[in-house]
Amino acid sequence: MRYYTHITTSLSMSLIYGQLTDTALPTSVLVGVAVGSVLPDIDETKSYIGRRTGPISRFVKMLFGHRGITHSGLVIAFAIFGAMNTDIDFLFGLSLGVIFHIVGDFFSKGGVPLLLPLTKDRFKFPLYRTGKTSEFVIFCGSVAFLYYFFFM
Repeated sequence: MRYYTHITTSLSMSLIYGQLTDTALPTSVLVGVAVGSVLPDIDETKSYIGRRTGPISRFVKMLFGHRGITHSGLVIAFAIFGAMNTDIDFLFGLSLGVIFHIVGDFFSKGGVPLLLPLTKDRFKFPLYRTGKTSEFVIFCGSVAFLYYFFFM
């Protein structure tokens, strides 16, 4: 998934989360979600965040490869723990963004290694392929949802 689709889908999912839990999400949470939604791709040097973090991204990619540990169930568990144990809105949002990123990639053709480090097998429910029309449809749907939520 491209960074802009990760951001819009993660913001959409966070707003749905807010509605389901009857929780008002301040701007600091939404900013955290936006940042967290691109963070797992630090393991790809050509990604939006990878290009901005240079040596860190190269180091993470060298150690783990793309869609390795940063896209695993282990990271989801840490993010859930972080979300449940912080009173800082931005960090709560950051945790949600990371979770929503990995969930989004679960629906890609490439999948995610949810059980890493136990197995490198990738789990998926392939609904889209990165950069293809199917992803563009998801992006447009999430933009439409955000527009409706904020302006209707």
